[in-house]
Amino acid sequence: MFNPLIVSELMKLKHTKMYLLVLLGAFPANLVTLSAFLPKVTPDGAPAGIDLQDMFYRQGMTMTILAPFIFALMIGYIVSREYQERTINQLFAYPIPRVRILMAKLATALLLIAATSALSCVSTVATGIVASFSQSIDASALGEGIRMNALACLLSFGTVPLAAALSMVGKSVIPASVLGAFAALVTLIGEMGHGARGLLFPWLMPYWPVRELGQGLEQIDIAAYAWPGTIILAATFLISLVFCILYYKRSEIHSGS
Repeated sequence: MFNPLIVSELMKLKHTKMYLLVLLGAFPANLVTLSAFLPKVTPDGAPAGIDLQDMFYRQGMTMTILAPFIFALMIGYIVSREYQERTINQLFAYPIPRVRILMAKLATALLLIAATSALSCVSTVATGIVASFSQSIDASALGEGIRMNALACLLSFGTVPLAAALSMVGKSVIPASVLGAFAALVTLIGEMGHGARGLLFPWLMPYWPVRELGQGLEQIDIAAYAWPGTIILAATFLISLVFCILYYKRSEIHSGS
């Protein structure tokens, strides 16, 4: 059973375009699945089968490039809505610890992120399952693809509190959107270069499990940057989360009015 506060946050989004944003975020990653149905041949001229690992790699790249902006927009709207609609006074007046309210908002964002990530690989998973009836499909590639999406989703949440903090301070979704757009641009550049050093940029960490599926990419140097990148991402998460908690707890009752 869901926490009542999380249910309340989800209900607030019922008449918004947030659920459409989830679908729009997942659609481009599903679109790349169509490339698997284009005519392909091997070097010797024989028809090539479906390369499930390559499909997951392309789907993962597309999703992780869009994720910084999409996810920042999600949490930015969830956190800033009461400020923009000037209902923050009523929210802070409830006999509920503010930390619980904040955690419910972050949990709601996590649910939306998880839904977007899951929907982004629906076509790839479905293609792999359907193709298994007509050709030999590596079952391990299907498992690795699902694992990649799960880990990338978890890593994507690491930067969400920072976007939430900006929305609190700015009392608007705009600061989080600007941050997300900038992060998405840097992520695009980093992924196009296929380098491992970019993992030191927190928003590029979800590319770590995606990169492991890349065929022909050098893997020998990945650990040298992945673990420092994990530490940087964890520090970003913890510092921004602590800031959000302290800011929310210390906000005056007339904040946003």
